[in-house]
Amino acid sequence: MITLLLAALLLCYIDRIIVSLAAVEMQKEFGWSDSEKGLVLSTFFLGYLLMQTLGGIISNRYGGRNVFLIAVLLWSVFTILTPAAAYLSFGFLLFARFMLGFGEGTSFPSAYNLIHAWMPVRERSRSIAGINAAGAVGTVATLLVAGKIIEAYGWPSVFYLFGSMGLLWGLTWWRKVPTTPVAPDDDALPGAETGKRKIPWRLLLTHPAVLTIYVASISAGGISFTMASWLPSYFVDTFDLSLTQAGIYSILPWIVVAVFTFLAGVYADRKIGAGDVPIRIRKRVTVTGFALIAVSSAALIHAPSAFAAVGIICGIFAGLGIAVNGYSPTAAELLPHFGDVLYGFAAAAGSLAATVIVAATGVLLEKTGSYDALYIGIAAMCVLTAVVYMMFGRADSIE
Repeated sequence: MITLLLAALLLCYIDRIIVSLAAVEMQKEFGWSDSEKGLVLSTFFLGYLLMQTLGGIISNRYGGRNVFLIAVLLWSVFTILTPAAAYLSFGFLLFARFMLGFGEGTSFPSAYNLIHAWMPVRERSRSIAGINAAGAVGTVATLLVAGKIIEAYGWPSVFYLFGSMGLLWGLTWWRKVPTTPVAPDDDALPGAETGKRKIPWRLLLTHPAVLTIYVASISAGGISFTMASWLPSYFVDTFDLSLTQAGIYSILPWIVVAVFTFLAGVYADRKIGAGDVPIRIRKRVTVTGFALIAVSSAALIHAPSAFAAVGIICGIFAGLGIAVNGYSPTAAELLPHFGDVLYGFAAAAGSLAATVIVAATGVLLEKTGSYDALYIGIAAMCVLTAVVYMMFGRADSIE
C-alpha cells in the first residue's frame, strides 16, 4: 500500500509541476502577459484548496482507499486534457487547471487517512515524511526530463505522457490494495467508529493549537507551491538561462528537501521514542525549519549568480523539509479521531496562501521587474510563524 501510495504522490507532483516548465513555451505561443501566466499557475490552487477542505472529511467518512483512487483518476484525466483545453480557449485552460487541482486536493488528506489506518505508530512520522518527500522526488523527476521532452516533442507531450501513467497506476491500485485496511498489530486507527463520530467543528475553527497548525501550513504551503510554480521562471528571468538549464538548476533544491524531510522525520521519531517530550521536539524542528527559510530568503536577493542562488535556495528547501515534520504530525496528536480532517483543513490553508502568492508574484514582476519583494515577504512570514508556533504549539489530545 505505502509503495503504491508514494508512487501516486510522485505522479501527483509531476502532473502539477510540468506546467511550470510548459508555461514558458505556452506563454510564447499564446502571447500571455506575466499576470495571465500567474493566473494559469494559480488557478490550480483554487480547486486544490476546495478539495483539501472536503477531502479530509470525505476520507474520514468513507475511508482513504477508494477516495484516493478516484482522486488519482480525476487529476490524470485533466492532465491529459490540458493541451486540448489550452487550444480551445484561455477559459477552458483555467477550468482544466481548476479540475486538476480539484482532483489532487484530495490526495494528501486521504493519504494521511491511509497512513493512520495501515501504519503502526512507530512508523507514522517516517511515513508522513515519505509522502512529503515523494512530492520532492516527483518534482526532481519533472525537472530532469520534462524540459528535454518539451524541447524534443513540444509542450503538450508531457501532459499526455504523465497523465497516462496515472491511469495505469489506478488499475494497479484497484487490483492490489484491498478496501479494508490491514490494521497494524500494535495500534490501529483510533476508534473503529471514527466515521460515525461528530466532527469537532469548534475545535477545528477556534482552538489556538489548531490555529497554529493553520499558520504553519499557510507559510510552508504558500512558500513551497510558490517556489515550485515560479522557480524555473526565476532562473530564466534573472539569469537568462534556457528552459533546460533552468530545469537543471531547479533540481538540487528538490533533492535537498527530500533528504531533509526524511532526516527530520527520522530524528523526530528517534527523539520521541527515546522519551523526549513530543511538543519540545515538534517545536524544535518547526522553528529550526522556518528560521532557516527566513535567513535563506533574505540572502537570496543578494545572489550574484545562478550558482550562488541555487545554494541559497537549497537553504529554503532544507528549511521546508525540516519544518513540515515538526507541525504536520501534530494534527493527529491534537485530534486522534479527526487528524485527517485537520490535516486537510491545514493543507487547504496552505493552498489558499499559495493561490494568492503565486498570482501576486506575477503582478509584482510586472510592477517591479524583480523577485526581491517576494523573498523579503517570505522571510518576514517565516519569522512570524516561528514566533506563533513557539507560543501556541501543542502535541497532546484536545478532544
